[in-house]
Formats: sequence, C-alpha cells, structure tokens
Amino acid sequence: MLMKVYTYSIPAGLVFMIFTYACAVSNNPPVSSFSQSSIESSQEMSELNSKLLKRGATSPVSPADYLIGPADLLEVRIFESEKLTTTARVSSRGQITLPLLGGVDVDGLTAREAEQRIESFLKEGQYINNPHVSLFISENKSKLVSVVGFVREPGNYELVGKLTLIDALAAARGLKDRAGRTVYVTRSEENGRKQAYMVDLDELLQKGDAAKEINLVLKPGDVIYVPEAGNVFVEGAVRSPGSIQIKEGLTTVSQVISEAGGFTSYANSRDVTLIRYLGNGERELIKLDLDQIRDGAVEDPKVNDRDAIVVASSGFKRLIYGLRLSLGFGLVGVGYDPPERYRDIR
Repeated sequence: MLMKVYTYSIPAGLVFMIFTYACAVSNNPPVSSFSQSSIESSQEMSELNSKLLKRGATSPVSPADYLIGPADLLEVRIFESEKLTTTARVSSRGQITLPLLGGVDVDGLTAREAEQRIESFLKEGQYINNPHVSLFISENKSKLVSVVGFVREPGNYELVGKLTLIDALAAARGLKDRAGRTVYVTRSEENGRKQAYMVDLDELLQKGDAAKEINLVLKPGDVIYVPEAGNVFVEGAVRSPGSIQIKEGLTTVSQVISEAGGFTSYANSRDVTLIRYLGNGERELIKLDLDQIRDGAVEDPKVNDRDAIVVASSGFKRLIYGLRLSLGFGLVGVGYDPPERYRDIR
C-alpha cells in the first residue's frame, strides 16, 4: 500500500529537469496553446480516474509490512539493559551498528524480523539469556516514490510491499482534467544507470490483467510524472531532458530540442529518434539526422501530443554514455548511463 509522506526531499541528481518543471506546473498550470480537441473532457477523465481508483491498492496500510532499507532511522530498545538501547541509521549496505553486536544486516526485514534477528544474536553471543528487543522505525526514508505533475494530490508516498504504477496514481487520487495520457517513470538503478519509461495510460487501463508487463512494479526512489496534455518527452544527450509543451501540429523536432536546452557536447545530432505515438498503445520509431534538417535537405517533422524524442551520444563517449531504447506495446523504455559531469558543458 502507499502512504503519503510529507517530510521527504528527493535526492539530488535523481530527478531530471522535467520534475522540477512538473512541481511548478502542478501548482500553477500554464495556459495551454494546443487545440481544444486534444483536451479530454471532465467526464472522460472522471471515468479514467474511476478505473484507476478501482484497480489501485485499497487495503489499509500496515506499518508491520514495511521493509527496512538504507537511510531509515531505527530506535532499538533492549529491555534487559538500557545501556544497550540505541538509535541507529541504516547504512548504504543495509546494516546498523549496535553495542556488543557490531554490524547487523536489517535491509529488507520488517521491524519484527529485525527484532528477532537481534534477539537471536544477543542469545547466541551469550550476552543475554532471554533477550527482548523492541524496534521502532522513527524515520522512513528508504521506501518512497514521488508522484508529480497533473495529479490531484502530488507528493511523496511510502512503499509497503509490492506496488505498481496504478497503485501510485490511485494513491495520488487520480489525474487532473488537463492531464496527459502518457505517464513517465524514471528510475536509478544500483549500478548508477538510469531508466525512463513512457507508459500509455489508456492502454494500461483498457487491457486490465493482460497489461501486467506495462503496469510497472515500483522501486524505492522512482519518480512518476504526469504531464499536461500537449507535451512531448525529450531524453538522452540534451541539456535539459524532460517534458516540453508544444503547439500541436506546429512545433517541430528541432524546436523541441532547442526548448530542451539544445544538444550536449557529447550529443550525436545525426542520430535522433522520434517515437511517434500512433494510437491504441502503438508507436513508431523514426530515425532523424538533425544536420540534414538544419541544412534544409530534409523536412523538420512536426511533433504531436504523446510523441517522444531521444538524442543519442557520439564518438568515443558512447563508452561512457550508453543509450538503450526498447519499444513495447503500450510501453517505451529508455536506458542510459548519464555522465553528469558533461551535462552542464555549454
């Protein structure tokens, strides 16, 4: 289940520029310039939200189900000895340091399981014959996801158990009337790689159980962004990747890249992919050469709502900046190894 949390700030470097933008637009949405036909009616959005809330997790949150993780702050009380009672923060390796015992692995355990482990170690070490341990999680910082953009209740939510994208959107009480129908999820893997997913919300809700592969199971630190309708997503070797508002049928690929701050120093302007949304969860990959577009040799394609643009890197820097693009029905995945030191080079 998801529980809203108000005291958590997203770690630096985790969230791209789109989410800074998203937090702003969620409070002060700009006046849209795209056609009226692209705005979903309140009735349609109400029906969509009804489906979200119906399919989202509705069982009550149980603190006993919470799984301990790095950065959580734990209060460990040993009833037989107040001197052994301590407060400890879980390290990046999933350990806490306790008197007598030293490092104890608690990552992935519930509070009760951690209590039992500590009791077992105290008994096995012959420190206390029949120990009784109480563990309280005073700060939950390891199992959070952020939901931002055009949702009714944007914020940070606590993960308890196995939860999905639909669960998170339901916890945020659904979408606002002017929300887009493509949802973006960004994730930082343990190896430092980043993954961005573009999920077709209509397809996700229409297919029900058959859409399990696109109803992403969430991980701690995931950021879910719902843009306003009339936006395209830009990722890869641009200075400010994220969501860009467009004038549908008028804004071109090169204009979108310019709005995203232009190419980075490691971008390959001859290797740009336009992911064209075709409807019904289907997308088409269109390879573009921006050098030819600039020279007027080929047309500068116009972009539509729910399109996406991915800019590849060039030369030897591919060894540092790896881009992986996968396309599935209703789901687009973009994986990359961003060299952050290059991101701000002008």
